[in-house]
Amino acid sequence: MASLFSKKAKAPAFMPVDGRGIFLQDSIALAANPGVGDVINLVRIPAGTEVHHVTIQADKVDTNGAPAIVFRAGYAPCDSTSSLAPNSTFFAPAGQTALQSGSRISCAFKPLKFEEDVYLTLTVNTAAATFAAGEVYGLVSGSAIGPK
Repeated sequence: MASLFSKKAKAPAFMPVDGRGIFLQDSIALAANPGVGDVINLVRIPAGTEVHHVTIQADKVDTNGAPAIVFRAGYAPCDSTSSLAPNSTFFAPAGQTALQSGSRISCAFKPLKFEEDVYLTLTVNTAAATFAAGEVYGLVSGSAIGPK
C-alpha cells in the first residue's frame, strides 16, 4: 500500500478566518497503476475549513474493454500522530468508477468542519485492468471559519 501525494499536498494552505467561501483545488498525474489499498492524497484541507462540497474529475486511466479500477473518497489527518480517525468513505463510498470513464463525481453530504489539516483521499479498491497515464483533479468548496 503506497501513499501518493498531489502537487500541493505537502505545502501548508493559507486560511482566512472570516467565514468567506473558499475553493481548494489540486491534481495528481498518475504515471503508474495505483494498486489495491493505495491512497491518493488529493487536496490538503486546512484546519478551520467547513467543507460543503467535493468534486473529483478524473481522466480515463483504465482503457480495458472491461475496466476494473474503482475507488472511494474520504479524508485522513495530515499529521500521522493525530487522534482524528480517518474516514475513507465519508465523501463517496467504495465502487466509484470515474477513473474508468474519465468522468466527474460530485459528492453530497452534511457540512463538516475540520479542526486540523486533513487530506481529501482517494483509496483504490481495485487496480486498473489496462492502465493509461492520466490526471485526477480535486475541488473542495466550503467556508473559512477558522479553527477553535
